Amino acid sequence: MPRYRADAIVVLGSSLAEDGSLPLHARQRAERAAALHAAGVAPRVIFSGRCNLMAADDPPVTEAAAMAAYAEALGVPRADVLLEEESKDTIGNAYFTLRRHLEPNGWTAVRVVTSDFHVPRTTWVFQKVLGSAYDVSFSPASSELDAAVIAARARAEGDIITFLMEWIGDLPEGDRAAVERLIWEEHPGYAAEPAVRRDYIRERVEEIARVHRVVEVHGLRGRRARERDEQDL
Repeated sequence: MPRYRADAIVVLGSSLAEDGSLPLHARQRAERAAALHAAGVAPRVIFSGRCNLMAADDPPVTEAAAMAAYAEALGVPRADVLLEEESKDTIGNAYFTLRRHLEPNGWTAVRVVTSDFHVPRTTWVFQKVLGSAYDVSFSPASSELDAAVIAARARAEGDIITFLMEWIGDLPEGDRAAVERLIWEEHPGYAAEPAVRRDYIRERVEEIARVHRVVEVHGLRGRRARERDEQDL
């Protein structure tokens, strides 16, 4: 029997194109997962994702199913593929993968695959949801973006992390009861009557982004002013 380094490879979904096709980031994630599976990192691959949290309608195909089909075309055996098709964001990726696959099977060691720019947010969220009882490591898929796009992505990710820290920063790590309350009572993607609205999430992230831009501009102007003052000395 082969000696695997993890119980499962978990691949996080990325929004699909309007026609249901996989965008570049999703293909890169599936390709990374296929390479890890072929290398014997884990005996199975869990593809996680239904659709984007802000999506108005259910998709014709889930992110998980679309990535799984692509991975199978790359050589991952169908028997080694599992789907998690309920999640609509990174919190859901962690929670529903835990609930549907990890807990029922006693799997505690996972290798998470997502895009390189998404790793900081994913690390923080998975630690919150799974806690210290799970051995979680990351194998990022290279986004192959140029420097300007990477910088923009990093700013956007920073804005989202700031909002998540406001929203669930006090959530004890690995507290299943607290996570259940978050999912089924607060979260707009899963709760029947959520305490937090989708529009509120969008508005807060946009507000945080505006504040960050103002701080960056004023910080830059302040530095330039100091440089001019120094030149006058």
